[in-house]
Amino acid sequence: MVKTFRQYEEDIVRCNRCGFCEEVCPTYKVTGEEFSLARGRNRLMRQSMEGHFDLTKEQEINHHIYSCLLCGACVVTCPSSVITDTLVKAARAEITRANGNPFPIRMALHGVLARQRRLTLGAKALRFYQRSGARWLARHTGFLGLLGSLGKAEGLLPDIPARTLRERLPEVLKKPLKPRHKVAYFAGCMMNNFFPQVAESTLRVFQENDIEVVVPVSNCCGIPHEAYGETEMHVKLAKENLDSFKRFNVEAVVTDCASCAHGLHYYAELLKDDPQYGPLAQEFAAKVKEASQYLAEVGFKKEMGPVNATVTYHDPCHAVRGLKVKDEPRQILKSIPGVKFVEMNESDWCCGGAGSYNVTHYDLSQRILARKMENFKKTGAQYLATSCPACLMQLAHGLDVHRLPARAIHVMQLLDQAYQNRSVKSGARAV
Repeated sequence: MVKTFRQYEEDIVRCNRCGFCEEVCPTYKVTGEEFSLARGRNRLMRQSMEGHFDLTKEQEINHHIYSCLLCGACVVTCPSSVITDTLVKAARAEITRANGNPFPIRMALHGVLARQRRLTLGAKALRFYQRSGARWLARHTGFLGLLGSLGKAEGLLPDIPARTLRERLPEVLKKPLKPRHKVAYFAGCMMNNFFPQVAESTLRVFQENDIEVVVPVSNCCGIPHEAYGETEMHVKLAKENLDSFKRFNVEAVVTDCASCAHGLHYYAELLKDDPQYGPLAQEFAAKVKEASQYLAEVGFKKEMGPVNATVTYHDPCHAVRGLKVKDEPRQILKSIPGVKFVEMNESDWCCGGAGSYNVTHYDLSQRILARKMENFKKTGAQYLATSCPACLMQLAHGLDVHRLPARAIHVMQLLDQAYQNRSVKSGARAV
């Protein structure tokens, strides 16, 4: 069973208020508020455990619990190893059990993300909104202003493609003549519906490297549900995905979404006490790999054409701290001929995307993003690479808002372009 908030008392009392988290907390850096910091949040949660107030009834206090990015930076810095991100998620689960989530969030988690087909219908409706003139009307009539944070966040949406990845699969999936490996690709919600072009690049890269890919039916990995304390739905989605993937005999389960990879890997912990699904979850989680991580392990072809551009890299929180994946994407980028790789200051700081955080906390999210954009500007790079679609969306929005002449791009897209550019002698660039 998943531990309840009250069962973490031994963990929370380890916080000795030393302040090491001050130096790495993105929300504290932009607000300067004590309760926007791990130390402050831990104090609030401890006081609730000690009976000073009821966490489930204090909306003003809960603001600080929900303003956490769950980036995990405080956890790796804490000399006492306080698992603040886990404590915050447990506190949110406690609040959700008592009060439920607000209707829009509940609708998104249970009505849309719970089923891939519903999300696809929603994405197609958004495409109609973008292409029909409704977007122009919404932006020029002041309607978006009436929607508050949701209206502000409308600009985050990428151009929704006409077809999802699953609709393109018959054209994209090709079995290599002599496959040396076989993997299952987890098509996450965003990759399937919002960034199928990135997923296509990933599949082409794997097939180029003689890796056979199968794409099982899947639902949301459950990361959003965990973040909002929807434990029962999180468990339900995990079991459905495990049932789907167990039918395939593969050596790895790969995904080009760092958040999905982290979420899938967590199934082992989530279901460890389940007599039926526990062993299956352990076996499954051991196979989960982020795309660059898997390619670095099995090896990838170095015969590429040039991509003449300066590139830097943003580390998604779920990759660098959740999966400990840091060197692998850089290894890939540095292997591409023509790429001048420049390290970005604070590359592993959260960009402020954090799933739906940039929607529910748009203004705070943009203040955090501004710091990332300043660091990016100093690199002089033309490409801001990453390996998470939520980060990709946030970073692209930042480049647009800050009017920077650069492009946010996935690592697999650059590698895919390098393979396609093999026949080009010079001047090749990513598109």
